[in-house]
Amino acid sequence: FYVLTQDTIYILMVYNPIVLLTSRGSQILANRQQKHTGAQSLATTGMNLTGSLIRTVTTIKEVGWDFHILRSYGVSITLNMILFTHIVMYRENTKRMLDDIKQKKKE
Repeated sequence: FYVLTQDTIYILMVYNPIVLLTSRGSQILANRQQKHTGAQSLATTGMNLTGSLIRTVTTIKEVGWDFHILRSYGVSITLNMILFTHIVMYRENTKRMLDDIKQKKKE
């Protein structure tokens, strides 16, 4: 009993990197324009990055070198690495921005 056909699974795998680029890419652009990362968490982003790396190794071991699956993980790793780098790179700007928000709430 299968809910999705093989053709549907293939289409989903082909379009997954586009969805990743749209969702993470918009956050990357926002970070770059604002020069801070807002409420993004280093821990959460680090776990996303680690999870992508582990999934890649597991997929290679269990499934083999499936291009569409590994391409999605590669895109995910790259985008998560960029987000992780932004959090480290814009750390001081983010701290100032969050401090400004706290100060305005006190007023």
